[in-house]
Amino acid sequence: TGTAKNILTVGASESMSTIPEKGSDITLANFSSWGPTDDGRIKPDIIGIGTDLLSTSNVSTTSYAYLSGTSMSTPQVSGSIFLLQQLYNRLNTNTFMRSATLKGLVLHTALDMGATGPDYQTGWGLLDMEKAAKVITNVSTSNIISEGTLANNATDKRSFVASGKGDLVATISWTDPEAAVFPITTENLNNRKPKLINDLDIKITDGSGKFLPFILDPAAPEKIAETGDNIRDNIEKIIVKGAVPGK
Repeated sequence: TGTAKNILTVGASESMSTIPEKGSDITLANFSSWGPTDDGRIKPDIIGIGTDLLSTSNVSTTSYAYLSGTSMSTPQVSGSIFLLQQLYNRLNTNTFMRSATLKGLVLHTALDMGATGPDYQTGWGLLDMEKAAKVITNVSTSNIISEGTLANNATDKRSFVASGKGDLVATISWTDPEAAVFPITTENLNNRKPKLINDLDIKITDGSGKFLPFILDPAAPEKIAETGDNIRDNIEKIIVKGAVPGK
């Protein structure tokens, strides 16, 4: 259940005394579990601070204690992203983001903790609430959150102009139906057959080239992310470095 397709699986980082500005400022907690899943999906999805957090204690009805674990990072992330829902709700006539939209927003804006792209240790990176909130408020007018449906074999084509306010980043996220469960047998251990039912794809073209989403190789989990056709995950993200403004 902790690696299901549509949930947000949370890993843990060490606490920090300052706000991190780059991935090297963050240390993954030594107890944080690594992926991939048997079918090669990216897990964990996101990282939250998980050490030395002040929380309630079972010593008494009024006691507190400093605790560590993904049991600390998960509620920290959950409570934080509920605030994103609240912000969105206030700005969008009492509506909330779909769960896939919220997940996509969180992974779209995460602070990458290693080489560019996801990995099987830290997922998409550390939760960045400020960046996610700025996408919702869109004061810079360079962000779009769009929800919709897509029929089988249909294509949703949109045109964009690079703002010049940073890299061009596009993320698609969807809730995927349940796949068939393999019997628990020796033959099915580490079965790499994808569990994805609806294999949506995202790509960006600029007239002279094509940009594809990140992919990882479960057969070589130590390799850094490359780009290609993602047949495993129901979250896909493209980064176009140095997109030319106005193009």
